[in-house]
Amino acid sequence: MIKGINFITDEKGTEKGILLDLMVFKKEDIKAEDVFKALTNLQQLINDAEPDKIKFNNWDLAKEKLKNLKM
Repeated sequence: MIKGINFITDEKGTEKGILLDLMVFKKEDIKAEDVFKALTNLQQLINDAEPDKIKFNNWDLAKEKLKNLKM
């Protein structure tokens, strides 16, 4: 991998994003063509991305949680 491309992962190591550091590209004189070559698997990364499975509270779930609270 070339300098300036950083993958953002969650605590499980699942890739969640890509950070392209333009200042590093400029400093290291990295050309756009090199970045494109380094990201040839971008479509596969997109296909493999898993959406966060965040369970949002609804009113019924909130009432259940409140009912289970002990004071």
